[in-house]
Amino acid sequence: MKPKMRSPQRPEQFRFVNRFGAHFLKNRIQMMNNAAKSRRSWAVYVLLFAVTGLVTTMAAVEKQKKQPLTWVKKKSVSTPTLQSVISPAPVVEKTVPVGDPKIPEKPVAELVEKPAETPTVLPDNAPIVDEVAVPETKLQSRYVIRKDNMLYWVITPRMSFNELNELKKTIESETLFTFDFTQIKFDPFQVYIDIIGVNVHKEKGSAGSTGGGAESDEPIKSIGGYLTDKGSLGIGRASGNNFGMPEALERLVKEDEEIIAKLVEAKRIEYLILKTKKTGVGSSSTNVEGQWLRDNPGRRNEGLGVFVTPENRVQLYHPENVTVMIDGKEVKAEEATYLNPKQLHTVIVTDLPDNAAGPGRKKRYVQLFLNQW
Repeated sequence: MKPKMRSPQRPEQFRFVNRFGAHFLKNRIQMMNNAAKSRRSWAVYVLLFAVTGLVTTMAAVEKQKKQPLTWVKKKSVSTPTLQSVISPAPVVEKTVPVGDPKIPEKPVAELVEKPAETPTVLPDNAPIVDEVAVPETKLQSRYVIRKDNMLYWVITPRMSFNELNELKKTIESETLFTFDFTQIKFDPFQVYIDIIGVNVHKEKGSAGSTGGGAESDEPIKSIGGYLTDKGSLGIGRASGNNFGMPEALERLVKEDEEIIAKLVEAKRIEYLILKTKKTGVGSSSTNVEGQWLRDNPGRRNEGLGVFVTPENRVQLYHPENVTVMIDGKEVKAEEATYLNPKQLHTVIVTDLPDNAAGPGRKKRYVQLFLNQW
């Protein structure tokens, strides 16, 4: 079957113009007759927009908290009573009824508002510290300091045997290293370290050794080093700060060496006498101070080996049979007579057996030690 053909729509259903009613035309005519708004009317909208923004901003700002009010009591000030200097005239006594005394009014409490504290504001250009300095930690021994992961140590000539032992214990308790002394020798007066040797080692790890001093009877130069947690080490002379040593240890080294230098200078003559004094098996010696010889001029004693004449000159007994030494050095006998008696500090006369000259024979040494001015 053939499909049925739809009938075409009627042309009156479509319109090509708008519908203009009476009401619509009236509104359009009124709008066309209205006058255009001036530019001043737009200022109202701008002002309204600004006020709205200001109110919104103020509402967003947090109100600062006011400081609490503090009640401060005002102290009452007593008014001094004016007394008359002139003696008063006789007063007729009258009976006055005594009523209840008035209670003084309490001072009025005043409300005082304390000013708010000004907050500390950090300026924009303030420097910002990125790294925090690692503090130095002093341990049991004052000659050992830990800084970060490194342990620094020093040995100065002023240290005692107990301080050396304390340093060893501190290092071995703080690290995995073994700290040994290969040799230790003090001066005869136990004032300073004369010779020292140190050996530092770790099992299956680093090792090092150093030493100071010699047979010169002089104080050692300070030694030191560092040990790390990773097992590395440095060791050597402490002077010059070759290891980046902490400032506290540098000061300690300097102070100890200065103190020892002063002590050695004060005992210079004692060290010289002890070092150069003649000794031996079967020897005999006599000591006399130079001050005693100066106080007793002309007084002779052959056992003293020397005397001061009344003319204030130094004279030897039997200069042909003695060996004269001045400050440890052998000199001619006549050189002793050129000395000023004020120069004499100590005189030591030593008799040593002289087997080459014959049995029972002795050789005399007259040792003159001069003041160290």
